[in-house]
Amino acid sequence: MGRAKETNQKEIGRIKLTGGTDLVASIVNDEHLDLRIWVDSDDYKGWTKQGLRFYLLDGNWEKFKEIMEKVDKEYEEIA
Repeated sequence: MGRAKETNQKEIGRIKLTGGTDLVASIVNDEHLDLRIWVDSDDYKGWTKQGLRFYLLDGNWEKFKEIMEKVDKEYEEIA
């Protein structure tokens, strides 16, 4: 039987969303950005399926930064 590939995941930031949930940004295997919801409640503690992961080395990172710059401009106008 083959062995499962070991995943190297490095947390780089966390934002508290509500009392029991955080948005966590991680770099996975030095090639993916993972934005995922972490839940810490009486019933469950761990990752949810909510979130996204995309490959950083195919131009997506630059596109993502452009979108976030637009979001930041919109935020500055309404804040």
